[in-house]
Amino acid sequence: MLNIPNSISFGRLLLIPVFIWLALTNNLALACVTIFVASFTDWLDGYAARKLNQFTRLGQLLDPISDRLYILALLFVIYNLELAPIIILVFILLREFILTGLMIYLKTRGITGLPVHYLGKMGAFCLLIGLPGLIFAEAFVETAYIWLTIGWSFLIWGLFLYAFSAYKYFEHAKVVLSKYV
Repeated sequence: MLNIPNSISFGRLLLIPVFIWLALTNNLALACVTIFVASFTDWLDGYAARKLNQFTRLGQLLDPISDRLYILALLFVIYNLELAPIIILVFILLREFILTGLMIYLKTRGITGLPVHYLGKMGAFCLLIGLPGLIFAEAFVETAYIWLTIGWSFLIWGLFLYAFSAYKYFEHAKVVLSKYV
């Protein structure tokens, strides 16, 4: 169902290729504006859904999907601009692929999914501040030290929370699977 919150979410998804194109054509300041707009729409779609009481299954799916796609887009840009060690990018990608594999496995067992864990949401939140911070440092060189401090601080916390939330998802999956065996 296409309502106002879902339309906002789709708009956010459409900004992903714009962000990548701007960043890779060395328009980093505009790429940063795109990140800011996307972050604002991430908040706005949830606010609109609550205010207008327009909750849909599509909306519940779009939010985490768009967060993951933004993280992947940020990783792609950061890799291309060589702004972080590759091991960090690989860790985040591996976590995403492993958890996606877990969800697919659960679905083959008739389990439709696991509830979103707040640590996973906090980890994604930290990554969605930390990763852009590294790009902001590259775009705004005169204040790079501020952006690098923000970026790396949130990135380190995001990595920790991402790892711990993956553990919690596997722990929960084990409990859920034991009920079906």
